[in-house]
Amino acid sequence: PRCIDIFNKFILMNDSVECGKLIERSLWPVHKDQTKAAFPIYRSTKRDAMFTDDPSCEHLLTVTVHSPNVERGTDRKLLVEMDFSSTLLHFEAVDASSGKSAQADIQFDTK
Repeated sequence: PRCIDIFNKFILMNDSVECGKLIERSLWPVHKDQTKAAFPIYRSTKRDAMFTDDPSCEHLLTVTVHSPNVERGTDRKLLVEMDFSSTLLHFEAVDASSGKSAQADIQFDTK
């Protein structure tokens, strides 16, 4: 059985990130006939949170990238990138084989 609702951490709470720093991950579709992949983005008030259903976690948004060519099954790289610039977080997911991408920005409060 697969474990669901678990974090793939891009950065840990209280870690310093250089402004404009790109953090990238390569992921692959779970199912060979999957034509899109959804990437839910969460944040947590706990540094050691492990699961997204932890009370300390908050869902921010979900970005979905389409990956229409299923000929390669699960051997299709999906590049996920977060750009940390000031109070703005830019998120992009790209299907490396088709070039299709999805993007979103999150503006954080500066309070």
